[in-house]
Amino acid sequence: MVLAGLQNTWRPLRAQLFPKLVMVDLSEHLVLGQSIKRGQPVEPAWSAPIPARTCRNGVPQLVDAVGDFIGDLLLEHGGIDSQLVVSLPRQAAHWRVVEWASAQQPVDSIDELRDLNPDLRLPFALDDAYVDVQPLPGNTSSSLVVAANRSVVEAWVEVFAIAGGTLQHLLPAQVCLMGALSDELRATPASTLVALLQPLDQQTILTLWRQGVPEFERVLPGAMPELLPALQQSLDFYRSHHAPKASIRLLLSESMPDLEGLEQALGLEIELVELDSFGSLALQGLASLELAQ
Repeated sequence: MVLAGLQNTWRPLRAQLFPKLVMVDLSEHLVLGQSIKRGQPVEPAWSAPIPARTCRNGVPQLVDAVGDFIGDLLLEHGGIDSQLVVSLPRQAAHWRVVEWASAQQPVDSIDELRDLNPDLRLPFALDDAYVDVQPLPGNTSSSLVVAANRSVVEAWVEVFAIAGGTLQHLLPAQVCLMGALSDELRATPASTLVALLQPLDQQTILTLWRQGVPEFERVLPGAMPELLPALQQSLDFYRSHHAPKASIRLLLSESMPDLEGLEQALGLEIELVELDSFGSLALQGLASLELAQ
């Protein structure tokens, strides 16, 4: 009994003295987690499918159920007393690119954006959103704006209050993606488009960057043969309207079946993104952003 009491006292004290950092990548149907130390993974990633009908369009529909589920996962993988850095589901946030009249990002860019209140074609009012404004590599006159409805963010905060651990940061998936690909975007010549394919939730997300700026995104079929014509059509559409002479650097976040057939049909070499032992691009991006804090 005395030993049990000491263990119960030591556990929260140890969590304060030697905090464990756990990254969590949320998607519509899956939770991925991984412990890191000094920006590097210290153990393999773990994953589990989110129970059916508890999450829709990036929003937890049953907050208590999702919180209990994630809490059980944290307990199972030794993360119940950890500090948590979490990537929101992709559908929970929306990204846009804004150009500043001053040709550079203002110091108080979020306040400036709210004062200007431009039409960003968001599905909610800017006043009802949490907003993050990030500089774009090599482009001082434009910024990446990522916005999420306050009610969605607050629902996820409640989920992790139920799950346990200490929620340190809750970041949009789009910001994590830019963090993970920062080296690739900087290293790509200005005349070359960067196209990323992400197999996710039985779909494939196509994102196109031009000179480091995200300009195009489409949700495509999840697998061959349906993926090929949809991908070809999307690439042809963007190039014909915006960059007819640009070459394409095609990246893939994880391997997929019939990769060689896809390369041959497109006439492009596909590069598999090096995840450096991280379980996903979002987890890699979370770690790089956390290291930069």
